[in-house]
Amino acid sequence: MSTPARLHVILARRGASAVVFRRGPSDKVAVLGWDRKKDEFTLGQWFRGHIYPRRCDLSPDGRFLIYFAAKYGRGSPVDKRISEEMEKRFGMKWWRIPTDQWRSFRKELQTRLAKEFRQMTRDRDYSDRSWTAISRAPYLKALSLWWNGTGWNGGGLFLNDRDFCLNRPPEWIAPTLPGTVSGRFRELPPGDELVREAGWGCCQGECPQVYFPRLIRDGWREVPGDDAVEWAVFEKPLPHGAVLRKSFPQTEHGNREVYWETHRLLDKEGSLLRDGADWEWADHDAYRRRIVYAEKGALYAVDPKTPDRNTMLHDFNDMCFRRTSAPY
Repeated sequence: MSTPARLHVILARRGASAVVFRRGPSDKVAVLGWDRKKDEFTLGQWFRGHIYPRRCDLSPDGRFLIYFAAKYGRGSPVDKRISEEMEKRFGMKWWRIPTDQWRSFRKELQTRLAKEFRQMTRDRDYSDRSWTAISRAPYLKALSLWWNGTGWNGGGLFLNDRDFCLNRPPEWIAPTLPGTVSGRFRELPPGDELVREAGWGCCQGECPQVYFPRLIRDGWREVPGDDAVEWAVFEKPLPHGAVLRKSFPQTEHGNREVYWETHRLLDKEGSLLRDGADWEWADHDAYRRRIVYAEKGALYAVDPKTPDRNTMLHDFNDMCFRRTSAPY
């Protein structure tokens, strides 16, 4: 049996739109628009590479998408130069250098070699391995784009329909130039919206740094869990007193992303109404007053009043890669 497609969804905070990320095979991702009013799905674009949906976000009106994408194997000359200088200074590969020394020296290089780095990024053949972009959902053609260079950091959060903050601590990345900037949006410095050294500091630079603040912003609350089983737990109160619980297990799962989640639907006394152990994503669709979840490459809906019955909204498993262009 083939591996089911992997799904992640971001619901717009206003209105009935959403974006679905459909991954599979591992180096191909489709981005689709979801009209929740009619439960209709429209293909935006396919991407050959990796998109990190937990570091992505939708503007509140659902019109624009911040996403973090990568095409690994395309080496960045800036990163290569930094690695060479680190090996000269410390006599070892950069990943063996203590973190505080690594950060300090990298910051020094970004200042000392800033002119050289800027020249590299202006070269017509320059390519980075990863980037953050803002596009018109559900398409990927960038309206604004920033090079990132590695799998660390990247992505961001919309604060409103215009303002956003990027997940890119300046001391961690090369001072690369944006590929393009749209005057439609305004970048604000990261504040409490993005986690830095505290809280989930163990995941600094990775998906929880964006995903967990997004959950909290969208009505989830962090609650204590069983530390031996779960390393993070969130709950969202639902109408009629029910609760949707999202847990991040301590154990690894070979068929899922590094950060994977399970779910349970509980009544107001905490008793189990529905076990969502196999739901790879779930949320409350306030527009339609229902729970929506992804399981084995398909999207489903369930009414909290009748949790034993569900409705399949769409099966994404049979989709095949095809090149498409954005209509703008």
